[in-house]
Amino acid sequence: MSCDAIRGRLTSGSCTAREVSEHLDGCDACTRYAARIGIARQLFREHHAHVEPDANFAGRVSARLQGQPVSALGWAAVRVLPATCALLLILAWLSWQATPDPAASFLASPTEDPLGWVLDSTGFGS
Repeated sequence: MSCDAIRGRLTSGSCTAREVSEHLDGCDACTRYAARIGIARQLFREHHAHVEPDANFAGRVSARLQGQPVSALGWAAVRVLPATCALLLILAWLSWQATPDPAASFLASPTEDPLGWVLDSTGFGS
């Protein structure tokens, strides 16, 4: 069984002692992970020993979560949409302004200095 599968089962508590012990015998990383999970569970039990959970809590949470629509970006995408459109327009305008005139590039004849011809045709040499 893979380390990810064992760690998932250790976290959820849905594994048998046999399959865990077989994997932990040969995997130091998962052994350390299991020790950390055990410490976290022990601390949780010590600090929350007096708390009695509601009998129907898990059912109510599951029911509410199933009724909620899931959106990946939600309102965050809507809030940044105007700024994104403005930035896109500015970049498009700057790109259009920085593009050299094709007629000047193709109609100009090269001189003996090719670099000078390129600079002159793009407007940088003047």
